[in-house]
Amino acid sequence: MDLADGPGRILRYEQSRWSEMSRSGIVRRGVRRGGSGVRGGILGPAGILVAAALLGTACSASATHSSLSADASTPAATSFARMVDIGQGRKMYLECHGSGSPTVILVPGLVAAADTWRYVRGSAGAMKASSSAVYPGVGRFTRVCSYDRPGTAREGGKFTPSTSVPQPTTPRGDVADLHTLLSTAKVPGPYVLVGWSAGGPIVRIYAGEYPHDVSGLVLVDAETEFLQSRLTPGQFATFLALERKDDKKRIAQWKDVERQDPVTVFRQVRAAPPVPKVPVVVLTGDEFDPRAFRARLPAGAPADYPQVFWRAQLASQGDLARTFPGARHVTKTRSDHNIQNNQPQLVIDAVREVVEKARRQESGRPSAS
Repeated sequence: MDLADGPGRILRYEQSRWSEMSRSGIVRRGVRRGGSGVRGGILGPAGILVAAALLGTACSASATHSSLSADASTPAATSFARMVDIGQGRKMYLECHGSGSPTVILVPGLVAAADTWRYVRGSAGAMKASSSAVYPGVGRFTRVCSYDRPGTAREGGKFTPSTSVPQPTTPRGDVADLHTLLSTAKVPGPYVLVGWSAGGPIVRIYAGEYPHDVSGLVLVDAETEFLQSRLTPGQFATFLALERKDDKKRIAQWKDVERQDPVTVFRQVRAAPPVPKVPVVVLTGDEFDPRAFRARLPAGAPADYPQVFWRAQLASQGDLARTFPGARHVTKTRSDHNIQNNQPQLVIDAVREVVEKARRQESGRPSAS
């Protein structure tokens, strides 16, 4: 759920595809940080926050990528950024740096590319590449990688070089792609998977299908099937109409842009094998701009829908956290859906916590609670 509201901006519909607006994405520069809501804020779940999730861009990413080594053939490579041939005539962009185990895999939200983890939002609201961002921050204490799914876009609006595929895609298909990508590029496990927005269902299904490869999860305002159960059928129908509206805007900008059907996403998550017993941290956005969200609603939506949606979003995040016994749920984040850009240190600290617990468990020592 991302939308593009201006050159290089994508309206990410992640969390409810609710309001990812803030990510850089399709949201106009005039929209304030908390204005979007889920998947962008309110747009959609992993795309679920509609507002602003953004497009994840790569304004400065291209320069950064070109400076890295193109040799990703061996796990020993300190840093690389390149296209990886995953077979069947397809290639996907992958970047890794740092050293140590477990390897952290950063999974972006809907339409967002790998570079979303390199950006922070400054005091004036502008997105900028920064050494304090999640990707470089995590790389200071362990190996970290991220990638571009097909149909995603980078900060600044540049479309990913990852080979296009028919849209919409599904979380299970994305899991298969990620597994093939990591195997082909010889990225060593085990993995701590970090899923933002629409990346949430991907990492949860991956952990269920490949339990021996995963040693921890961090869910960053992740899209969750519990949103549907927290809304009445009529309210959920409004949510789906909002997603379709955003899809049309994104398609007008990028013909092969990433899309997902929330009903299919939620069904596949419910049907997936359970996540193994690993350390989990759930981060939930706590800022929401009902006026910005209301402006994105389809005609005929109830006047109180922004408030209804926000209550359901927060409740669904609590439901998600309770799915994992012992998980730590951070609800005071001072951020909208785009926590990785607004409060990168929160994400870095959560990843470090899970990595350290995974290391203790791997060494046979009890994990601190």
